[in-house]
Amino acid sequence: MGDRGYVELTCLAADAALFERAGFLEEFRPGLPLGLVTLADAEAPDGNITALQDLASKGIVFRGWHDAGGSYDGACFAGLDGRFIEVPRLNHSDLPCIEVHVDGTVDAGQLECAGAYLRAADAVARAFGLPSGEPEPIAEDVTRVGRSTC
Repeated sequence: MGDRGYVELTCLAADAALFERAGFLEEFRPGLPLGLVTLADAEAPDGNITALQDLASKGIVFRGWHDAGGSYDGACFAGLDGRFIEVPRLNHSDLPCIEVHVDGTVDAGQLECAGAYLRAADAVARAFGLPSGEPEPIAEDVTRVGRSTC
């Protein structure tokens, strides 16, 4: 038996059956724009990542998150343009989490992946007719890899 974790995602209602075949069940529709549904798998084996990667590679558009399991951290993810983007997330949030090293620098690869995820999640939101979460541009000295100016 593999590691199991809770996974929740939002997709087009027309695509729900594809996720249901992977073990997801409808969680709710109220409050979402017409044509969208939220699905969950409360005991997804290894976060159901293989199935999600496969659906994303076929062009299915979705976004969501999963809790940590015994052998992996919680993450937020998006399927867009045939790609599956997954990044570590803060608990009880759909915001990416970026490692800060003991010397105060951030992990450049994680920072790059977090930016890619945020752009993809925002593009999914726009495709779903949801409000854009795209923030105002951040001053470069705050986002550069290295020591913070705080």
